Amino acid sequence: MIEVEEATQIAEALGVRRKGAAKRRRKNGRSCEDCFFHRQMLCALDLDAPCSTFRPDTGAGLVPPRQPSLLLRDAAEATPRTN
Repeated sequence: MIEVEEATQIAEALGVRRKGAAKRRRKNGRSCEDCFFHRQMLCALDLDAPCSTFRPDTGAGLVPPRQPSLLLRDAAEATPRTN
């Protein structure tokens, strides 16, 4: 796995990131440098903030975001009412 500083230096050398541009962290403490795509040199974006496709870089690799649980309705609630 590529370390944050190394990935950032490679991106700057290739010209896919502005040299010395610090990426802002969101309220939850995440930044582009923490993203799987950035560390694997798969990100083609040069933004000032993390994008909506942010995925944390973990030892397990790319992990999909947690999906909300499915709530089942009662049959009576699901049938449309007719007047």
